[in-house]
Amino acid sequence: MGRCKYKYLNINIQGKAAGLWPVLSALLLIFSFPPFNKAYLAWFALLPLFFYCRETPPGKRAFMGGLLTGFIFFLYLYSYMALSVNFLFPPYLGYLVVLLSSFISSLYFAFFTLGVAFSLQWRRPLLSTVAASSLWVLLEYLRAAGLLGHSGGFLGYSQADYFLLLPVVSLYGYWGLPFLMVLFQAAVFTLFNTKGPSNGGRWARSKSMPLLLLFSVMLLAGLWLPSFFPVQERDETLRIALVQGNITQEDILDPAMAASNFLKYIALSKEASSSYSKIDLLVWPETVLSYNVFRKYPGALEELASLAKAVGAPVLLGAMYEDTATGDVYNSIMLQRPGAPALDAQRYDKQRLVPFAEYFPFNDMLNKALKSAISLGSYAPGRTWQPFSLDSFMAGGIVCFESYFSQPALRKARQGAEHLFVLTNDAWFRQSHGLDQHIRVAPFRAAELGIGVTQVANTGFTRSYDYRGKEIFALPPHQEVVGLLETTLPRRQTVYRLWGDYFVAFCAGFLVFCLGAYIQAAVRPSKRGG
Repeated sequence: MGRCKYKYLNINIQGKAAGLWPVLSALLLIFSFPPFNKAYLAWFALLPLFFYCRETPPGKRAFMGGLLTGFIFFLYLYSYMALSVNFLFPPYLGYLVVLLSSFISSLYFAFFTLGVAFSLQWRRPLLSTVAASSLWVLLEYLRAAGLLGHSGGFLGYSQADYFLLLPVVSLYGYWGLPFLMVLFQAAVFTLFNTKGPSNGGRWARSKSMPLLLLFSVMLLAGLWLPSFFPVQERDETLRIALVQGNITQEDILDPAMAASNFLKYIALSKEASSSYSKIDLLVWPETVLSYNVFRKYPGALEELASLAKAVGAPVLLGAMYEDTATGDVYNSIMLQRPGAPALDAQRYDKQRLVPFAEYFPFNDMLNKALKSAISLGSYAPGRTWQPFSLDSFMAGGIVCFESYFSQPALRKARQGAEHLFVLTNDAWFRQSHGLDQHIRVAPFRAAELGIGVTQVANTGFTRSYDYRGKEIFALPPHQEVVGLLETTLPRRQTVYRLWGDYFVAFCAGFLVFCLGAYIQAAVRPSKRGG
């Protein structure tokens, strides 16, 4: 009975039909992400790739299978990028950006399948499986690094709605979750892979049990150990007003609308002041203050100072800031204190800029080729990480794209930030799934750091998450609205905040060890033969 059962489960597709496995993986990944949000599918999405690698020798074909999976997946996932590019350029350029971005990101899938195909030649399932999981983590880490770094479509981000899983990232960082997801799938593959040396289900079961045990121990440790860190909170409740103007990107880009856009935020803030008896902080989204505002409404700063004084609370807002000494322009977060005649000296300048939008190495060349005069790449990266010291608490701020990465938020938390604000303008993406992809990284930053994270958007999603990554507050998307977040700033220490990306270092070290062991095993037979 047992033998027949395993023969039934041992799906064996060879030849040209084996090319269906990469397509199946891509489809499962697509349905794991917005707007479908079938996140449980991500726990099985890579299984077809493992079976594909079993039927494919290491080399070009294994590489191309991963490339196909990645390209189909990212072509769907990155499609929203064309919307933002098309605000400034002809549609064909937006499609080109999507194609190039998809191809570059799919290369990491290709290297993963190549590595898995090699590891399957090594008859040591425990080491091979942990190596495959480590390789996935390292490739995601590398994909987020460098000039074109972007973490959109990271496997773990598919699990944002399962907040009960998020304690895992407070122990291992984000990286522990995709490691466990790949480890689980590799263990399932080993269980159903009857092509072992004994060619039977008994061998598969015996080799998969240590893998499932390792998975269980790591998962339970990730869920249990973070609870040993005590939760701290303030005695008084802070009242934070969040302002969502819902201004379309067409109006934001129209210089003639700059003054009215700014005054809308002034009016909404006054509405919040009249609706809520006491406010400790007002928060606006990204780049409400810009050059066009000052050109069209020279009294903007005086109006902002008057608002803070009338409300009796500081205003945290996104603004374009120009350093007159150097001429550098920054995408910044600034603070207007009540009673102060001008913006506070405290300022945070965005450091992780959007490639080919906020910085562009060949701006003049592109404008000449397209016969345009668009100012691209006008922002300089910031250099300091200090949080904002308010009367009641320490607040960290990061800008839009930066929330996709752990490091900007980590540095703010290490410097004393008790709550993190993500200021963003996602109107670039209209109502596409790009909005959903962006908001789902916020709970990961909260769980990693053990502090609350609140995203404040011009449109799209204005939401707040507690120290566990659980949603505690949300404004309706795509509406002009204000809301009041009441919080005692509950927070706790996390291993990730203490040790940072140690888990990535572990994965890299384990891969080096496995490579050395693989080379040693390959050399020994040749020595015996000699």
